[in-house]
Amino acid sequence: LGIGVAGIEGEGRVSSVRETNGSVVAADTVLVAIGCTPATEWLQQSGLRLSDGIACDDRCRAAVDVYAAGDVAEWFNTRFGREMRVEHRTNASEQGLAVAANLLGEDRAFSPVPYFWSDQYDVKLQSHGVLPAGAELTVEYGSIESGRFVVAYRRDGTVHGVLGWNAPKQTRELRELIGAPDAVAPVRAEDAHIPIHPPGDTPEP
Repeated sequence: LGIGVAGIEGEGRVSSVRETNGSVVAADTVLVAIGCTPATEWLQQSGLRLSDGIACDDRCRAAVDVYAAGDVAEWFNTRFGREMRVEHRTNASEQGLAVAANLLGEDRAFSPVPYFWSDQYDVKLQSHGVLPAGAELTVEYGSIESGRFVVAYRRDGTVHGVLGWNAPKQTRELRELIGAPDAVAPVRAEDAHIPIHPPGDTPEP
């Protein structure tokens, strides 16, 4: 952690990755995940407001009778009180349905809880909500040592997101904490509530 990639080495095909600390890691395959850049160049002269994508209100409306959905849409999510753009197929599907409903006259805000998951070998990773930098992190279920836990991300006393590690059922349950001021998870005898300290910090006894 905290070490970047300085370069990819090899003749004709990759053989190793050189890190910023001088280490070299042997590799015959490298996966580069860089996200996406919204393709909005064709809209430069449209009069629409472009920021990190097509800027929309909480109805996904960019202008009168103009709506956007999917990876290109940056909209105001009233649940979190902020603009966001989510690169995930689930969001694209849900946002498309919301836009269709608004085009048909429902006039409703699109305020979902963003979600993603990833299965990494024997680890099931799940995230609900927003995981902001600088948030207060607490373990709401399980323990880091056991390899099964759910972490809540709080800012100003409000839970903005939860991250689950090999605890799908508990992660779904604790999703309900998101958006509730000073929310506290149900306390069960087998559960631990342990503050997480950033690397390098020494917890007080």
